[in-house]
Parts: sequence; C-alpha cells; structure tokens
Amino acid sequence: MVKNKLSIIMTAYNVASYISSSIESVIAQTNRNFDLIIVDDCSTDQTQKIIRSYEEKYDWISVVCHKQNAGVSAARNTGLASADGDLVTFIDGDDWVEPDYVEHFLSKFEDYDVDMVTCGFFNEGENGKVKNKVSSRQTSIVGRDEAIKQIIRMTGTVMGYTWNKAYIRSIITDNNLRFQTDLDLMEDQVFNVEYATVARQFYLDNLPLYHYISRKDSITKRFAMENVRDVGVARMKVYKAIRDSTRKEKDQME
Repeated sequence: MVKNKLSIIMTAYNVASYISSSIESVIAQTNRNFDLIIVDDCSTDQTQKIIRSYEEKYDWISVVCHKQNAGVSAARNTGLASADGDLVTFIDGDDWVEPDYVEHFLSKFEDYDVDMVTCGFFNEGENGKVKNKVSSRQTSIVGRDEAIKQIIRMTGTVMGYTWNKAYIRSIITDNNLRFQTDLDLMEDQVFNVEYATVARQFYLDNLPLYHYISRKDSITKRFAMENVRDVGVARMKVYKAIRDSTRKEKDQME
C-alpha cells in the first residue's frame, strides 16, 4: 500500500501572470505530505524570478530551469527525473488546484490497492466562467480495458490529461515511461495509455479538484494545421501501445 509522499511536477513557460496563483494553491494544501518541483522551460518573461523567490522561501519547493526551450513533454520528463515521491502528479503553471487536491490522491492510494487515481476538473475561461458541466459525484474502480477506454475518450472526466491523475512513480521508472518530445499535442494521452497498459487497477473519481484555464493563446489554438499531424502520430502511438500490451498478455497465457 502506498502511503508516502506525492511529488508534484509543475511545468512553466512564460506564465509570469499566472504562476503565483498556481503555486499559492499548492501552498494552501490541507495535506502537507508532498513536494513541488517546478520546471521552467527557458521562459523569457519574469517566470524564473518568481519561482526562484518561492524556492528561497519554502524548502519543499525546488526549481529546475532548462537552458533551451524544449517543450512541455521535455519539461515533464525533467520533473520525473528529479522526483523522489512514491506518487507523482502534474500541474500546469497557469492552472490551479483546490485545497484538498493532494489529500484526495494520498487518501485514495492509502484506502485502495490501485495504480492510478483520478479526479474531476473545472474547464474555465480566462473570465472564470466554467465551461464544462460538473455532474454529481461518481466513483469506480476499473480494470485496464475500461481505464484505457476512458483515457482515449474526447469527453468525460478522465480523458488523456495528466493533471487530474496521480501515478505510482515506480511503475513509471520500472517501465521506462517518458513523455514523447516529438509531440506538441496529445503527448499526455499517449503517456497515460502507455502507463495504463502496465498498470492493473484504477480509481476513477469525478470530484472536481483541478481548475484548467482555457486561454486564447494556448498551443491547441495556435497551431491548428500542425495539430493534424500530432493527432495522427499520437493515435498511432496509442494504437501501438494497446496492440503490444494485448500481444504480451496473449504470450503470457500460452
């Protein structure tokens, strides 16, 4: 049973206007059994200055700065390389979380023998207006097939995001899982499917604890044509991960 620390990996790139709110929401957590690793992907604004000020103030915050801009996948990989918690999750530097975000993940891993725990989320515009429908509380423990089905869905409360999920770090390291640095889109879905193929049980919960802020200058809106290529490549990688896992299971049964 996993009872130990959660490592939160926060990625940041030119988010000086938002990063303080994101960090403050982590500081406000009710459960203190975590550390925060902030990876700055070579920001050109005041982001680095802001996160360094927090690092100086709190001994459980550490900052890693890329010397060259390498993208969010590389930043998450850098965070994983620095993490030492038994569990790991991810937060984007321009989003924020509810005070019991950490408590939710730690308590569910303690109460249930599972390899992944999810939470729900608010999809908000920059004006704070919630875009998605938040439904009544639903929880379930599911196997691999159902988890993958929920991860690759384009709707729902699970989907391919990493910031509404917590993972067992040893599963990531033992299976050499990494984010694909050649994708600017859906890299998180590929990671989640690859993780799911080597995991067993999943605790799915739609309790909304993460605030995803949909911004006008987001990558999904900036590069519409390039996205077509990334979606195609990501889907192929997802298909390959599922196919390889199915073959491995068949080989083990023979």
